[in-house]
Amino acid sequence: LEGADGPGLFNAAQTLRQLVTRESSKGKGSKGDKGSRGFAGVTVRDWPASPVRGITEGFYGDAWSQQERLEQLDFLGRTKQNRYLYASTDDPYRQSSHWRDPYPAAQRAEFRALAERARRNHVTLGWAVSPGQGLCFSSDEDRRALLRKVDAMRALGFGAFQLRFEDVSYSEWHCDEDARTYGSGPKAAARAQAELANAVARHLSARHPGTEPLSVMPTEFYQDGATDYRSALAEKLEQGVQIAWSGVGVVPRTITGGELADARSAFRQHPLVTMDDYPVNDYAQDRIFLGPYRGREPAVASGSAALLSNAMRQPTASRVPLFTAADYAWNPKRYDPEASWEAAIDAVAAGSGTEEAREGAREAVHALAGNDASSLLGGRESAYLRPLLAEFWAAYDAADSDKKSEVKRLRRAADQLLDAFGTMRTARERVPDALEREVRPWLRELARRGEAGEQAVKMLTAQARGDGGAAWDARLALKQLRADGPERGAVVGKGVLADFEKRALETSERWAGVRRKAFGDQTVHGGPTARPDSPAEAAVDGDPDTAYRA
Repeated sequence: LEGADGPGLFNAAQTLRQLVTRESSKGKGSKGDKGSRGFAGVTVRDWPASPVRGITEGFYGDAWSQQERLEQLDFLGRTKQNRYLYASTDDPYRQSSHWRDPYPAAQRAEFRALAERARRNHVTLGWAVSPGQGLCFSSDEDRRALLRKVDAMRALGFGAFQLRFEDVSYSEWHCDEDARTYGSGPKAAARAQAELANAVARHLSARHPGTEPLSVMPTEFYQDGATDYRSALAEKLEQGVQIAWSGVGVVPRTITGGELADARSAFRQHPLVTMDDYPVNDYAQDRIFLGPYRGREPAVASGSAALLSNAMRQPTASRVPLFTAADYAWNPKRYDPEASWEAAIDAVAAGSGTEEAREGAREAVHALAGNDASSLLGGRESAYLRPLLAEFWAAYDAADSDKKSEVKRLRRAADQLLDAFGTMRTARERVPDALEREVRPWLRELARRGEAGEQAVKMLTAQARGDGGAAWDARLALKQLRADGPERGAVVGKGVLADFEKRALETSERWAGVRRKAFGDQTVHGGPTARPDSPAEAAVDGDPDTAYRA
């Protein structure tokens, strides 16, 4: 193993570890396999497209624990990422209320431990400060206080810094002197922010020469094109100060190389830090976004000074999409979202004990991620289930009890679907403990949808073979599961699982000979085709379920 520097050698070791792990797992179960960890001779000459790759802890809500942060730093090391930006919205000591104040001793000790773990993983720890709403830009004392705080954080082991102004008003100052010094409007705000950023950048360069370049999160971090504010900020900022942006939009579906070039032009060629708001879910707290990183052109990785993904509140669950974002940032031209996503699931399920337990964990994590894969970035929810559902409906519609081939086809399709639904129902018992604690509501909802899917399949297959009793029992169970309602605050399989259940129930009503016709507030059952001795006739004045009793 060779590396251009220490981090390069460290990353070469991660590549070796990945090769050993992959080849060892591929050999499991083969005849004569003794669990050897050999693999074919290879030569890998590799380097990242994006020089800085990592994550932001910047979601709104309860912050990660110290242990969760330590584990996330280990994850960054394993996935060859090198930046952790601490921007916790739950931390008053980095925001307008208490940014001047020193951290308590216990928190300082935690930061030192984070810095040591980051160093071992060749990760640079970054600290973001948002003083804008509680700072007088023209005050020398406030400026000195900010520099003292930066010095204190540098002493604790932070090697990168970001000034954040995303929530600062253009027209609202926090001292009279600012209004007299800068005036008002976007240009005035940009000048004030730039002067403060320049002071911090010069201080870092003089006092802490090994520190990474300062980055600034501007008030206009997601807008498109040049504006008065952007032009003034870029003009006043000293060369080398980086500017953060999120693409065109807070959570853009796509980010193109052309948009990056336009943003760089709008900011007068200052280096750009792409801060992608995926997979963060604070704006949709009933969702967990477990689909792969997608919709970003290769030029975004190669053209950014840094590429950081904003994580979810759920740190272990976040590793599925964050793993894929790391793959993209390293080699965007060869990045395969689906292949990377499968590898991410393997990584999250790893360490679950025996080989059988790991395989069960992998199936469970796959079921969870597969039914929570869509987001504003796109992706099809429950994509792995869709072909199974389509084949089941095709087999059901074509089923003829007198034709063995069609009966066999329906049985095969039903078995495949029952297996998939069974995995969903039991996923909570098989996923790693840390993941189970984080996403318990979604696992409960996944189990409910899995059991409902099983009952729907049993109901329909019973109907296909003319077993009204079994169909009735399954129908009652399905309706009860639906009556129990979805798990509060947890959406799973959006647009797929509930639709399957609904279609199954509607199909069962048609099978029973029940026709519904909306008529004001009433529902009329039966119709001109109903015979006196048909199930529909028995349900004329009651609920369609009565048809099954008939």
